[in-house]
Amino acid sequence: MLATDGRVRTGRRARGIVLALLAGMVTTLAAGAPAHAAPLVGIQSGGILSSADTAEANDRELAAEARLHVKVVRFEVSWAALEPRASGERDPAVLAKIDAFVDGAARRGIRPILFIDRTPCWASSAPADVRGDCSGPDANRDAVWRYAPADPVSAVPVATFLSQRYGTRLAAFQLWNEPDQSNEKYWAGPNKIAGYVAFAKALYPALKAVSPTVPVLAGSFVGADGRWLTALYKAGIKGSYDGIAVQFYDLPLYALRTTRAVQRKYGDTAPLWMTEFGYTSCSGRNGRPTHAADHPCVTQAVQAQNLGDVFAAVSRTSWVKATVVYALYDESSSYQFGVIDRQGRHKPSYSVVSRAGKARRLRTQRMHLTRRGRSIRVAGTAPGIDIYTMKVSIGGVLRYRAIIRPNRLNRFTVTLPAVLGTGHMKVTLRRQWDGRTVGARR
Repeated sequence: MLATDGRVRTGRRARGIVLALLAGMVTTLAAGAPAHAAPLVGIQSGGILSSADTAEANDRELAAEARLHVKVVRFEVSWAALEPRASGERDPAVLAKIDAFVDGAARRGIRPILFIDRTPCWASSAPADVRGDCSGPDANRDAVWRYAPADPVSAVPVATFLSQRYGTRLAAFQLWNEPDQSNEKYWAGPNKIAGYVAFAKALYPALKAVSPTVPVLAGSFVGADGRWLTALYKAGIKGSYDGIAVQFYDLPLYALRTTRAVQRKYGDTAPLWMTEFGYTSCSGRNGRPTHAADHPCVTQAVQAQNLGDVFAAVSRTSWVKATVVYALYDESSSYQFGVIDRQGRHKPSYSVVSRAGKARRLRTQRMHLTRRGRSIRVAGTAPGIDIYTMKVSIGGVLRYRAIIRPNRLNRFTVTLPAVLGTGHMKVTLRRQWDGRTVGARR
C-alpha cells in the first residue's frame, strides 16, 4: 500500500502483494527513450552537520567513494551548524570541513550534489514555545531545526554563498530535503505547499545569478503518487528549478513513471534526479526480517539484484539524470541500506554500484502455471523495482486482471478464482515500466 509519505510498504507475508480486479483496462506510460548519456551514478555521503565531524573521517569516506567509481556524491550541509547564531556569521570549523570535502571530492573526480537543510533557531518558524529565545547550547536542537524557515528569503544568503564558493565543482544545488515527508523531520509547520513554493522562488533566481551553469534541483520529494507535485504546480512552482530531485527508495520505477506523467500533464520537461534510492538488507536468507524497519527488508542478494535492475532500467531513460544510492555504509541493524556493512565488509551490492556505468539489461520476469485442486496457481519471479499487470484471457476474452508487486525475494504467487476453471486460458504478465510482457498457456 502507498504510505502517507509516498513510499510503498509491503506486508510481512512472503507471497507478494496482489490487487485483483475483474475484467478492466490498464493505462500505462511508456518509458522508452532514445540512446543518450547514462545517468550519473552516485552515493549518499554522511555530510557535514557540525564542527564535531572530523576531516579525517570525511576524507576516508571520499576515498571509499572514489574506489566505487561514482561520479557524484550527495552531500548535506546543516544550515544550523554553519550559521548557528545569525545570517552570515559562519562557524569557521564547519566551513573548513565543507571546503575540505568539496576539494577532496574534486581531487578524486567526484562532484557533490549539495543541499542545505536544518533551519537555525534564529530563522526557524518553530512556535515560540518550542523555539524559546534561541540562546544556550541547545538552541538549534532537533525540535527547532526541523521547522521550515519563517522567511524563505533568509536562506538566500547562505545558499548563494555556498553555490558561488564552490561553483562548477558542484554537480547540482538542491533546495532542501524531503519537504513532503509525513514525519515532518525536515519541513515542519503549516502551509507546506505555499511555503516551499515561496522558498524555491526566492532561491532559484538568486542561485542562477551567482552560478548560472550549476543545476538547481527542487525537492527532494518522496511522494510517489504525484499529489504533492500536482499541488506545487497549482501553487506556481513551475520554472523555479532546473530539475526535480526524488527519493522513492523501494519501488522507484513505479514512482518515476507516475511523477513523469504528472510533469507531462503540466507541460514540465525538467529531468528527474534520483537523489536517494535503495533497499535495506535486514532480512535473513529466507526473506524474513531480522530487525524491525520502516522499509521492506530484503536479503543482501536481492539488494544487489534490485540496484542493478534500477541502473539497467534507467540507463536509456533520457529524463533521468542521476541515480544516487543510499548509502555507502549501513547505519544500524534495521537501516542496512549501505553497500558496506558495519564491520567494513563489502556486500554484493558494492560490486553492482562499482560497475553501474557499464551496459546491462534489465532482468525479465518469469512465471509458470500449475493446477491446485479446482484452481490455477500463477507463480514466478520478477525484478522487485516495479509493479506488473497480470491478465487472464479465456477464449480470447479478458476475464481477470491483477496488479502484482513481487515480495521481498522478488517472487510472486497468485491463486486464480476457481470460477475461471483450469484450462483453455492464456496468462500474460506485463511490466509497467517498459511494457515487457511474458505469457503462459494452459
